[in-house]
Amino acid sequence: MQRQGGSIDRQQTLARKWCEENGIELATETFEDQAVSGFHGDNLATGALSRFIARVKSGDIERGSYLILENLDRLTRLNAWEASGLLQDLVGMGIVVITLRPEMRFDHTSDAIDLLKAILHMDNSHKESARKSDLGKIEWAKRFERARGPTKHHIGGRVSNWLTLDKVSGKYLVNSHAFAVGRIFELCLQGLGSTAIAQTINAEGYPTFNKGKRWGTSAVITILRNRAAIGELALKDGKEPIPDYFTPVVDVTTFDAAQAKITARKTGDSPKESKDFNVWAKLVFCGVCGSSMHIIQRANRYLTCANRRYGQCEGARNVRLDESEDVFLLMLRELDALHFAMPDPTRLSRELLAAEGRLQAERGKHAIWLDKVAAHPEVDAYHDLVIKGDGLVKAAKAEVERLTVELTGSSDKLTLKEVRAKVDMTDKDTRRRANAFVHRLGIKVFIADGYLVVQKDEARAVFAVAKNQIGALGLEGDPGEVPDLAQANNIAQSVKTLLGKPGGGFVYRGDVTTPNGRGTRRSKDGTANRANTTAAKRAKQSTNPNNASQETSATENLGTHLEQVEEWDWSGVTFDPDEYTAR
Repeated sequence: MQRQGGSIDRQQTLARKWCEENGIELATETFEDQAVSGFHGDNLATGALSRFIARVKSGDIERGSYLILENLDRLTRLNAWEASGLLQDLVGMGIVVITLRPEMRFDHTSDAIDLLKAILHMDNSHKESARKSDLGKIEWAKRFERARGPTKHHIGGRVSNWLTLDKVSGKYLVNSHAFAVGRIFELCLQGLGSTAIAQTINAEGYPTFNKGKRWGTSAVITILRNRAAIGELALKDGKEPIPDYFTPVVDVTTFDAAQAKITARKTGDSPKESKDFNVWAKLVFCGVCGSSMHIIQRANRYLTCANRRYGQCEGARNVRLDESEDVFLLMLRELDALHFAMPDPTRLSRELLAAEGRLQAERGKHAIWLDKVAAHPEVDAYHDLVIKGDGLVKAAKAEVERLTVELTGSSDKLTLKEVRAKVDMTDKDTRRRANAFVHRLGIKVFIADGYLVVQKDEARAVFAVAKNQIGALGLEGDPGEVPDLAQANNIAQSVKTLLGKPGGGFVYRGDVTTPNGRGTRRSKDGTANRANTTAAKRAKQSTNPNNASQETSATENLGTHLEQVEEWDWSGVTFDPDEYTAR
């Protein structure tokens, strides 16, 4: 789906109506490309469409699934040649593409006439988008030319969120979001990084610019890099920016000092992504607040609560990623879910079917030779054939049992080492398939003192790690009965206690692959070690007299600007934050 005014609600209503009329279950997840270009193919390169195709290829979205579009131009507005190729690729991957206006269906049964209709429709959409794009470029060129004129005419309302266009005077006024901008620069000069800044302004209650409930690191970095904060307008025509176009929130000295701080910290320019696919993606949640957990990089990689990163979850804990992946593998074993890891389940199914056919045939021949022996016991050749047939039946039966074990993933006896040998976690494709398979099982894992495994609305097990040993306790309860935080923590503590007994008791499942002394433990005060480290870094930075004088000057100038902002006349200023996009 692509946003155009209030069209997302309309598209969802049409999709629900079509599914009801055709007896199709509508998935709860939608793929929305808001403000992402279909004309330039951005939705295919980095947008929701690219994520949809990736999940189809990984098996997370199964063959035979439906992709419902209001019309074909919601899929892409590339030229007809490229657009028809995309449509054929989707159909080739087993996806049924449905358009609602007009209603058309594209699948493996579609013929040349269907494809021709699609090409004509997509060609018209591309030409119309190209016409609008050209008109838009001409209009923006005129706006840029007027902005560079002596009156510095406004360019419209799509500017930084702390600015509001006064339609009467045609001038930009700062709004209440300017206080957040000033505070962000102030905290940056105090030596805080983007994560610490986000935590601070969340705690201080500064409202976000859009609909989000909390500040994140990317928003902080975007503001710190935005030269509109010093009143400069950077246009997209490649020419020189226009100084003193907006009312500045901070001065140039403050802005330059902030850039020096960012450069010195060497953060914010690129996301810290794991080089491997995260097997826990969209599966693991904080047991304290319920927020999703993500990977962060410290000396090691950890799973951390998204809310904790921004100071909104006090009880959450970080978990070593390598430890959690050992738990992930043992969880697969406990759920008897290892068969996904076979190289080709479809091939194994065919081989098993053929083996079962051979077993049935050998049993049939063996029965015939037994009848022959019964009728002619004096014939030695019949006895020999019975003995030979008995061996062939046993061999065929063994082959059927072997393939059945491989296909069903029976793993009660496997150790963690054997599970690791079966599931190659160094292979990116295997990690994707593992994640997609667990998704299809409806598994969610909540981490607090242990790992609470929930399948749909039923608690299945609790895993816990103590002294480099992993333990698990299976849970049996009625659907809908899921332990709360206190109950889950009590169960995890019981598992840890049992692990302390000789041999680990009946809960022992294996040792972590990479022993460590930290595990999921924290310092007693929760933040003391980190605070001390941060303070030491700041003390070291402050020993440079040049840095100190520069920061003092910048801070004084910033304070003057904040006082000026507080004294501005706010009467008559109206501002709808949903109308603007952060720059």
